[in-house]
Amino acid sequence: MKLFKLFICAFMTTFCLSLNVSMVDAASFSVGASQSTVSPNGKFTVTIQVSGAGQFSVSSSNGTVSESSIWVDGSSSVSVTAGSSGTTTVTVTAVDVTATDETPVTGSKTVSVNIKSPVSNNNTQNNNTQTNNNNKPQVDNRSKVNTLSSLNVSPGKLNIDFSPDKTAYQVSLTSENQSITISATAKDSKATVSGTGKKDLKIGSQTFAVTVKAENGSKKVYSITVDVTEKPTTFTSFQDKKLGLLTDVSNAKIPDGFQESKVQLEGKEITAWVHEPSNLTIVYLMDENESKNLYVYEDGQIVNLFQQITIQNNKYIILEISSEMKKENDLVFGKVSINDIELEGWKFEDETRKDFCVVYLMNMSGEKNLYSYDAVEETLQRYVPSDNSKEKELETKIYIFVGTTGLFLLTTVGAIYRYMSFKKKSISVIKDYYQIKNIDE
Repeated sequence: MKLFKLFICAFMTTFCLSLNVSMVDAASFSVGASQSTVSPNGKFTVTIQVSGAGQFSVSSSNGTVSESSIWVDGSSSVSVTAGSSGTTTVTVTAVDVTATDETPVTGSKTVSVNIKSPVSNNNTQNNNTQTNNNNKPQVDNRSKVNTLSSLNVSPGKLNIDFSPDKTAYQVSLTSENQSITISATAKDSKATVSGTGKKDLKIGSQTFAVTVKAENGSKKVYSITVDVTEKPTTFTSFQDKKLGLLTDVSNAKIPDGFQESKVQLEGKEITAWVHEPSNLTIVYLMDENESKNLYVYEDGQIVNLFQQITIQNNKYIILEISSEMKKENDLVFGKVSINDIELEGWKFEDETRKDFCVVYLMNMSGEKNLYSYDAVEETLQRYVPSDNSKEKELETKIYIFVGTTGLFLLTTVGAIYRYMSFKKKSISVIKDYYQIKNIDE
């Protein structure tokens, strides 16, 4: 009876130890380690698998993780460095995860890996040996090779050349590609490979895991992160350029105070952001150089590249300057610099005002004004253009008045002179007439 109890006890112990496998399954997501034991300060990989997608937090006791937060869409992996002794336990917690059936995924899962303890020379044993009930060593001849000899994707190309020792790769594609095919070959024919085949893609970033399992059960995980950039199919015009409409706005950096909305552009509804105090609307578009920026939207068209500048803790929008505005009295149009930002503006012709410039901005209340900027004091104030036209008009009137007056005087003097000359001649003629008449009589 005692022997039977010992046998039952041994059987239960063995059964419990067999449950210490590297994969911990859950109804919603699971975590697994690439190996169950690791050398002191050695590295292993933890794979997270979920029937959905979302953000997970990863932490470790008696070890360190390569990433404390990771996005998982189906499957993804993190690298873990074990401690020097004992057991390294990795905890994975669902932070913001949604299953394929739209239900939230919650909870935490852990996986533990034992750290091998150094043994004395007298008790050293081969790692590939097993002990039978007669204490006779039995050699484990199963292969432990768990690496790949090749890894390829189509379409696209791995960002670095494949190497069996490199486990993380990236691929860049455009939204024209709706799927990617992963192919891999194990270095050992006795090893098995999972995670290959055709994978559906979406705009953004997603990671796929390729797992190699050796004959003896040890695993190695290779990860491929595919970054899919949206390629626009609808375009609008702005300053003789084509701007592509985007549906993926996850990378747009929206300034404070703007609320998400929808607008129509080129007959298509797109995401926009509205700043109600200034009645300003901005949208996220891609230019011909595949550079993505925010643009100002007005009345169904793009009117300006959205650029903000902060002066004296106040924010302003840099406005486009029309050709009519470029001609300002006593100012020279060109490029000016404020807070290391280059923009269009004016400099003064007067050399004594070389530290000042004039720019065209809109404040966050929606008021558009010309502003004078003092580069020395780093201050901004409204600029009122000097009206030289009135001064010139006054000068012209003065010149006309002086000229007219002078001409009048000269004409008057000439007339008087002629009159006096005529009068003298008339008197002389009359005298001569009477003298001749008197003589005749």
